[in-house]
Amino acid sequence: MRFETRYKSHHNSSGLIGKYYPQKRLTEQEFLNKLKEEPKDVPRAIYVHTPYCDKICSFCNLNREQLSGSLDSYADYIVSEFDKYGEYRYFKEKSVDVIYFGGGTPTVYKNDQLERILQSVEKNIKFSSEYEFTLETTLHNLNDQKIDMMNKYGVNRLSVGIQSFSDEGRKFYNRTYSKTETIEKLIQLKEKFNGEVCIDIIYNYPTQRVEDAIEDAKIIKGLDLGSSSFYSLMVHEGSTLSHDIKDSKVKIQDDLKREREIHDAFVKELTSDDNYYILELTKIAKKGRDKYKYIKTRNFGGDTFPIGVGAGGNVDNISVFRMKKEMAMFVEKSEYQQRLDKFSGLFQFPQIEKNLVNEILNSDEKIVFNNVISELKDNNFILEDETHYRLTEDGLFWGNNISREILTTIVEKTLG
Repeated sequence: MRFETRYKSHHNSSGLIGKYYPQKRLTEQEFLNKLKEEPKDVPRAIYVHTPYCDKICSFCNLNREQLSGSLDSYADYIVSEFDKYGEYRYFKEKSVDVIYFGGGTPTVYKNDQLERILQSVEKNIKFSSEYEFTLETTLHNLNDQKIDMMNKYGVNRLSVGIQSFSDEGRKFYNRTYSKTETIEKLIQLKEKFNGEVCIDIIYNYPTQRVEDAIEDAKIIKGLDLGSSSFYSLMVHEGSTLSHDIKDSKVKIQDDLKREREIHDAFVKELTSDDNYYILELTKIAKKGRDKYKYIKTRNFGGDTFPIGVGAGGNVDNISVFRMKKEMAMFVEKSEYQQRLDKFSGLFQFPQIEKNLVNEILNSDEKIVFNNVISELKDNNFILEDETHYRLTEDGLFWGNNISREILTTIVEKTLG
């Protein structure tokens, strides 16, 4: 088994199951009726989307736009959504484990706008005792008042878009601040913010050297950050980067060997002293610190309640995608789709419990699965012991391909 093209995101597996099942669209009222029922005892997250940034990264084509005016109306909309849904049994009778504000840049709001939103969360949502409350942010969108406000309203995790500490890398990604300024800003943030500070790194920009990746990892350790995501640069249609490539302003090297060297160097350096470990395919966390409960809730069969334009998630067997303020799509997932979604989520992590696989797959699916696993073991992608399957170094690098291969083979051989 060889992979010629590397899938860099778990989204590359999305839609594989859906093509075998026609979507069953539901009405908003059917969704609201679900919220009136007694809540099920599953992990629960809320995802809140802010589709605005005041500065666009060169690589980004996500559901966001350049901020060109006041966000008062959008802040009012988010507040009204929390007030609306907070009246249902779904939120009144059971606590929430995770809330994640993504974007865009959720800290792009003015101080008073952000406070109104956080107040609406406090008013309408009950948190479990060990909740996780994350806001994505950039360094230049923070000020002391916002940090104090987040401390006051229980935000306990920040995900900071750093992308690179290298001055050359930061220029390529259109980031604010130099390497020295970025490090100093993170030191100040850690002193002022009560919760966990985590960052994102995007590697494999055109001029990056292995030494640059190693330096990024050393800085992360030196700053004692809770975790770092590490994503390989992807060229998205519609991004500034995609236009620059078409106009020959930027040349991207499609070099798997180089990408692998940079990936492995970063992972090896960050995990070298045994204080940091690989939490999932694209996340390295400090032991005893960042738990990243949001990704675990999404991948292990929990609910993710979506709020905001561009937000997607699910409540029990209903998938929800909010396209506009007054427009959303509601789709009923079959039991089969729910099972296989949960199964696929297991393979976003470096080790997979056998008992979870056995709980999810039926007998025919297990036969196919075992055959695929045998081939992956023969090709040194996976190791197996009595209780777990574990990704090797090769398996970690090719993790999204492995997840897709396993899921595709099971679906096509048992349904095709």
